[in-house]
Amino acid sequence: MNTPTFVNAALAALCLTVALSSCSSSSDAVNSADPQPSQSPNVLLIMVDDYRIAMGAMGDDRAITPNLDKLAAEGTLFTRAYANVPVCGASRASMMTSVYPHKDRFIDYLANAEREVPEAMTLGQLFKNSGYYTVSNGKVFHSRKDSDEESWSEPAWEPKAKGPAYFSEDSKNYVKPTKRFGNKGPWYEAAEQPDEVYYDGQVKQKTVSDLTRLAKQDQPFFVAAGFRRPHLPFNAPQKYFDLYKDTDFQPSHLRDKPINAPESLKGSGEIHVYHFKNKPYNSDEFHRLSLLGYYAAVSFIDQQVGDLLATLDELGVRDNTIVVLASDHGFNLGEHNFWGKHNMLNKALQIPLIIDAPNTQSAQKTDALVSLVDIFPTLVELAGLDAPAALEQQLVGKSMAPLLSNPDAEHKAYVYSRFKQGDTLISHDLIYTEYLTESGQKEAMLFNLTLDPEETINVVAEPQYQVDIQRMSAQLAKITKQSQGYLP
Repeated sequence: MNTPTFVNAALAALCLTVALSSCSSSSDAVNSADPQPSQSPNVLLIMVDDYRIAMGAMGDDRAITPNLDKLAAEGTLFTRAYANVPVCGASRASMMTSVYPHKDRFIDYLANAEREVPEAMTLGQLFKNSGYYTVSNGKVFHSRKDSDEESWSEPAWEPKAKGPAYFSEDSKNYVKPTKRFGNKGPWYEAAEQPDEVYYDGQVKQKTVSDLTRLAKQDQPFFVAAGFRRPHLPFNAPQKYFDLYKDTDFQPSHLRDKPINAPESLKGSGEIHVYHFKNKPYNSDEFHRLSLLGYYAAVSFIDQQVGDLLATLDELGVRDNTIVVLASDHGFNLGEHNFWGKHNMLNKALQIPLIIDAPNTQSAQKTDALVSLVDIFPTLVELAGLDAPAALEQQLVGKSMAPLLSNPDAEHKAYVYSRFKQGDTLISHDLIYTEYLTESGQKEAMLFNLTLDPEETINVVAEPQYQVDIQRMSAQLAKITKQSQGYLP
């Protein structure tokens, strides 16, 4: 990110920057940029791709996730956490800048924070300027092109093979050419291969190596590790599929769109770039195989996360490391015959979020409404960083740090999400969306998550909700107006 003049000035005034050439000061603190004191906490940020709340700790009894469940037991589990955009690139750009999406910003998977909000400071940039050694491995932003030398102390790293790995001869027989995405194989594969031949196993290896190296330095570290599974295709070593050999994956009983659903509510087309091995799309067999593949990929990631946490323990730095685990958005697994994200339903927006910070209570749960834009200010507070005034104006999120002390505290009345022409507001009970159609007409949908958690009936026209709708519509208008800039 290109740091604007007003941010440079604020950083210089607060002596936060490591070595900004625009700072002209005789202060040794500015020129030498001594690292933070050794007691400053390290940070390990773990991002998982397309991961809905399929976790034992979140009440999913199908999910085999012992390492994630253990992390939840050691920290604070956020049971009502949400993505601000249900698509990879846009969600990550929004999270790493704590800037809301807008009709002209953070729209799709190609969203680029450096291009779309060039004056914004990234999470990595602040920590680097504050004396941290910062590292990015794997899919943190959507692409390494979103990362630059101002955010990371060394070039952002990804495995050379960024696409899905296929190993079996069976899978190689199913390749579907598409104009947009090139040649795609089947939508899932189980292969007798070790973890480390896959993208995510290599991200784990690189991150373990970096943690081992950085734990020996006096300088605190900020390490971000981004895993690609359980994003399509649902590819993982055979041993993770074997974990579910006795699991009876039943297709969703919700095979129709919600009653009174607007035309604007659609499913994702992403899954159709893969081959279905001659299984009829949305057949019961397709549902069962898709669920098996997704959960096997989840368990694969669970093991990679467990290996990272075990490394922190072995290095003796876990007690002084803030661990954050989050997903970029949720995922529909056959509900309403939808597969993927790309819509404003709760399944596509709700995410797992766990924070384990030094000197906080373990085994906590909070039902507070939070979203990904809250991670940036939370880490600023937990790490004790001095944020320049210009940055405080940029951050639209609200620190979740108080919830680590009081999980029952109120955080927000609403969280906000957006995708394409849909703007969504989520309260403790309701999820309300307004769509602007191509013809300029407005469509809306409202679900009562307490009475109808599966979102089966759009109740936007029912009289008892009209006061709620007026209030939520006014709040959406306020947010969309404010999000044209960076003021919260």
